[in-house]
Amino acid sequence: MKVLLIVLSVCLVFAFGGVYQKTLKKEVTVHKWTKVLLIVLSVCLVFAFGGVCTLAILLTRATRKYNNHNNFTSSLCSQLSNAATPSHHRCFFVLDADYKAQFDALHNQHEETLGKLNRLNYSTGCALCADHWIHSGGKCYYFSTVKMNWTQSRDHCVTLGGHLVIINSKAEQDFVTSNIKKTHWIGLNDLDTEGHWVWVNNQPVNDSAGFWIKRENGIREPDNWTKGHPDGEDCAGLGHPGGETDFWSDAFCFLEKRFVCEAPAAV
Repeated sequence: MKVLLIVLSVCLVFAFGGVYQKTLKKEVTVHKWTKVLLIVLSVCLVFAFGGVCTLAILLTRATRKYNNHNNFTSSLCSQLSNAATPSHHRCFFVLDADYKAQFDALHNQHEETLGKLNRLNYSTGCALCADHWIHSGGKCYYFSTVKMNWTQSRDHCVTLGGHLVIINSKAEQDFVTSNIKKTHWIGLNDLDTEGHWVWVNNQPVNDSAGFWIKRENGIREPDNWTKGHPDGEDCAGLGHPGGETDFWSDAFCFLEKRFVCEAPAAV
């Protein structure tokens, strides 16, 4: 663009120069003021084209700088997006997993300590029940604050020095249900033989001490409902998710519920 403007300026100079020379040769017919005006006009045109060239050069440089700056900014944003954001997310997930692992470890340590203390109390007679256990009728009861499936609940009670609760009387049923507000696992199942319900000590349930719910439609628990899972309902809990807790109902063993452990009180 600069070259084109310079060439055009030179051509104009030569063109007007030629006119000026012809004018000198025809001094008789051309007025002197006309010659002066032509010279002034030529000079003005030269400066005008020079100014245009200068502006074009400055505009080109400014455009180049802007494009370079824009490209640098885009590249920097892209690098920050690719480097910082995933790193931040990875850091968050690592911290979250680390805190969860620490919590689980502390919880397990706490439960293990409770089990040791419970067994120690039994052997030394220092207390009727361990901390967080409630005494009633010569037994100690532990009401969990965490949820597990039935098998996990059974095993966890053993680690605490007891077993899933075995309810043998109306008084025991009333005591247990008075301490819960949500459904809890108890130590009753028919995993080995469908319809043959036994406690965790392999003793069959006492029908006279059974507290199975009887629905308004006449259907009585346990009903081994299989529509939710083909294996049916093989584990018993107190109440149901609806809120009532003063009866038994069968449920899918893989469901996670709170649970009640039982152990003999120290004497």
